[in-house]
Amino acid sequence: MGRSAGAARPAWGMGVLKILKIIGVVAVLIAVGVGYFLSQDDADHAKAGDCLKNNGTQISPDLQMVECGGATAEYKVVQVHQDTLDTAKCENVSDIGYQEQTSGGRRSSGKRFVLCIDKIKK
Repeated sequence: MGRSAGAARPAWGMGVLKILKIIGVVAVLIAVGVGYFLSQDDADHAKAGDCLKNNGTQISPDLQMVECGGATAEYKVVQVHQDTLDTAKCENVSDIGYQEQTSGGRRSSGKRFVLCIDKIKK
């Protein structure tokens, strides 16, 4: 007698699939955690008094928070204005008005903000 077409799959096959799913979930969670941790020093988290460096260019800046006493600090945040891209808010307040709009994820529409920053004199 042969096996019927509806025979159950071996138990070890289900265990392998479960392990692969768990590994996949863990990998996704690690990637999300690392991304969140690395984004904590981006300009969208800056507050008045924080210092920044530019990892980009003058045309396409990429500001990142750094220690104010460190050699890489280039700018100091004077004011932060949320929900706007109007850099005129920085006139007569700071050297530079920097605006940025971040893209949102599935549950948020992103952020719009302006940082009024002064160039650190060295």
